[in-house]
Amino acid sequence: MQERRRFVRLAPSLVVVTCKVIGQEGEGDSQTAKDISQGGIRFSVGERLPNGAKLELELKLPEEAVPIQAQVEVAWCARFQGNGPYEVGCRFIQIDPLDRGKIIRHIHEALKQRRAFTS
Repeated sequence: MQERRRFVRLAPSLVVVTCKVIGQEGEGDSQTAKDISQGGIRFSVGERLPNGAKLELELKLPEEAVPIQAQVEVAWCARFQGNGPYEVGCRFIQIDPLDRGKIIRHIHEALKQRRAFTS
């Protein structure tokens, strides 16, 4: 099977993500992202979200003091374990280029540390 991803994906991730559906009231849910790339992110949600739904995210990278604010669009949403939580894959649609650079640096450094650890 041919790989279709355009960007390197870091999994598992230490990025804490808080998400909220744009236009809905209330606080967002927080959890650790399943994986992240410069183009998108995957994480768990409590309810099924439709493809194309827009979400506001706050991302906390371990090495950054200030959280990243971004908007994403749901690319897919699926439940992989019976009655477990849904997983949602999203692509970034609005993110500051400097914040995208922070994500790229985070991925690069984490992968570099993993290579050093396994060598």
